[in-house]
Amino acid sequence: MKSKFTKLLLSAAVIGLFAGVGANAKNMNDQVVPTKHNKNLTLGQIADMQPGLGTVMIEYGHRFYIGYYAAKAGNWDLADYQLKEQLEIQEVGELTRPGHKAELKAFEDTYLIPIQKAIKAKDWNAFSASYAAATEGCNNCHEGAGFGFIKYRLPTSAPASVPSVVW
Repeated sequence: MKSKFTKLLLSAAVIGLFAGVGANAKNMNDQVVPTKHNKNLTLGQIADMQPGLGTVMIEYGHRFYIGYYAAKAGNWDLADYQLKEQLEIQEVGELTRPGHKAELKAFEDTYLIPIQKAIKAKDWNAFSASYAAATEGCNNCHEGAGFGFIKYRLPTSAPASVPSVVW
């Protein structure tokens, strides 16, 4: 754990970095930041490395799938954990692609909240119905965004990589 002094020093360095750039936002992207690998990157390069929705959705779909099989097996704690992680990775998508924030939030409110309620109630029937609705909502969203060729389908078997789920 970093000491208070180290945290203060790092904070001062970040403030100094941005103070050196000044109010000229155009120069902000060109500001060089040293890394621990002796590679200097600009803030623009660092911003460009942030994940887009394609990357976010890979994790999102994986967690969606694990959550389904966890709930089916009665491992409601794991299903709940996967849903919470989906919501966290969705926040990354909302931050890095703010133009899609409204659609992502609407999906959350319309589909994920009912799944969350079913998990809390440990109600497989409600979960299954909510999951089916969310799957349809996913595919409709992809279609509406011009990515109709991306169709989420639940894999036919539980993931072998999750040994904590009882099959």
